[in-house]
Amino acid sequence: MHLKLIAATLAAMSLTAAASHAQEKPLRIALHSDVASIEPGVNRDGNSDMVLAHVVEGLVAFGDDLSVKPMLAESWTVSQDGKAYDFKLREGVAFHDGTPLTGKIVSWNFERYLDPASNFQCRGRYDGSIGPAIESVEATGEHSVRVTFSSAAPNFLITMATVQCTPWIIAPSSLDAAGKFQKPVGTGPYVFAGQEQGRYLDLTRFANYAALPGDRDGYAGNKTSSIETLRFMTVPDASTRSNGIQAGEIDVIDEVEPSLVDSLKARGLTVDITPTPATMVLQLQTRKIEDVRIRQAIAHALDLPQLTAALGGDLFHPNPSLLADGTYYYDNSAAAWPQPDLAKAKALLAEAGYDGRPISILVANRQNRVQVATIIQAMLGQAGINTTLDVRDWATQLDYYRRGDYELAVFAYSARLDPLLSFQSMIGSKDEEPTRMWESKEAEALLAKVSVLSDPQARKPIFSELNALMGKDVPILGLFNLTVVTALGADIEGYKGWPAGMHRFWGVTRK
Repeated sequence: MHLKLIAATLAAMSLTAAASHAQEKPLRIALHSDVASIEPGVNRDGNSDMVLAHVVEGLVAFGDDLSVKPMLAESWTVSQDGKAYDFKLREGVAFHDGTPLTGKIVSWNFERYLDPASNFQCRGRYDGSIGPAIESVEATGEHSVRVTFSSAAPNFLITMATVQCTPWIIAPSSLDAAGKFQKPVGTGPYVFAGQEQGRYLDLTRFANYAALPGDRDGYAGNKTSSIETLRFMTVPDASTRSNGIQAGEIDVIDEVEPSLVDSLKARGLTVDITPTPATMVLQLQTRKIEDVRIRQAIAHALDLPQLTAALGGDLFHPNPSLLADGTYYYDNSAAAWPQPDLAKAKALLAEAGYDGRPISILVANRQNRVQVATIIQAMLGQAGINTTLDVRDWATQLDYYRRGDYELAVFAYSARLDPLLSFQSMIGSKDEEPTRMWESKEAEALLAKVSVLSDPQARKPIFSELNALMGKDVPILGLFNLTVVTALGADIEGYKGWPAGMHRFWGVTRK
C-alpha cells in the first residue's frame, strides 16, 4: 500500500492515534451506514437527521418532555384565526460563516423549501398537499418573520419541531453561485468539516455558538459542547462495532444487541437504554399484495410477543399500531389489529386462493433486522406462506422503499413524536409519492379532519378510528416500538438518551 494512503487511512479512522489532550481526541461514533445525505431534509434517513441536527437548527424543537420549545425563534404569537404565525428571532445568533441570523434569511429558507426544485421531502406538509398551505413568508423586521397560511394551521409548530420535517435554517453560503447545494452551513454547535463516503464524516466544534441558557433539553435547550471533533465512522458489521468499543477503538455504538448489555457493563462501559416511539415494521406493498385477505393472513400469522421475546425480552414492546405504546394516544390500540391465529390465517389464504407462490421479504443487511426477517419468515411458513429473504445494503433498501419496489419489507421508522406525522407519512397516493403505504379515501378524510385539530382530546378518537381502519386494511404492520441501546466508552461522560431516540453529543465530555 502507498505510504500516503496508509497515512490517510490512519488519520481518517483514528483508531490507534493518541491525542495529546483528552478533549482534542475525536469522539468516534460508529454508524451502521453512511448518512444518506448532508443536505438537510433531502434524501434523508435517521442517520442524516441525527448528524445534521448537530450542524443546523430550526425555529423550534421538541424538548425532553415532547413539548415544542424555542430554538432559533425566541418567541411567537398566533393570530386569532390561526392563519398567521409571528416569530421573534433570537439576536446574536450567527451562522458558521459569520453571517448573522435575520428575518430575511429565514424567509429565504422557507421560500427555497417550498420550491419543488429543492426536493425537500416534507414540502407537502407546507405547500398545501397535506394540510393548509403557506401563502407567504415575510421578514417583518431584522429579527422577525411572519408565516401566513391559507387556512388555520394548528399543527404548524409540531410539524416544524419534528426532525424528519424541520425546515432547517441554513446560510445562503450553503449553495454555490448557481444555487446548487454544496454543504450545510448552519447555526448549530458543530460545523460540517468533511466526509469520505464509506469511511467517516467529521464535525468540528463551533467556537462562536450562541447557546441557550439552562440545561440540555431535547433538540432545544443548551447545546454547549466541549468535544472538539465528532467523527461518525461507517462500520456496517455489528461484531466489528462491539469489538471496537471493547478495544477502545470506538467510543460510541448503538443498536447494541440485548445479549451484549451485561457483558459490556461488566467491562466498565456505560450502556444507555431509552424506550422510544420509533417502530420496527413489516411493510406490505398493497399494489403487489392486493388481496386484503392475504395481508390479513400475514398479520394473523405473526405472534409479536413471541417475536420480541426471541429478540430481547423486555427491551422491545410488541405493538402492531402506529400509535406508540405508553403515549397519550395509544388507548390499547393493538386490540384493533389481527391477533395471532394460524387457523384464521390459513382460512384467509384458502379463501383468497393463495397458491404458495414465493413472496419476497426485503431487509437491510443489519444483524437485528435480518434476525427479525428470519423469525417472520419462519412464522409465515407455519401458516403456509412461502417467503424468500432479499438481503440488501441499507442504501439499496432505502432506494427500493422510495420507489415502492418490494412486496414485504422489514423497515424501521425513527420516532415521530406526534401521531399526525406518522399517519401523514403513510396515507396518500402511491402515484404521487411511492413511499406512501396506505391508499384509502376513508383514511384520507379522517387525516384531513384531524389535521386541523390541536386539542388532544378531540384528536384522540380520530387517531383511534384511523388505527382501527388500518388494522382492517393492513397496509403496514407494526412489530414493536424500539428501545435504543447505546454503549459508550468508560471515559465518556454526560451522554443522555431521550424519547426521540436520536443521539445528542453536546454536553458530552471525556474524563
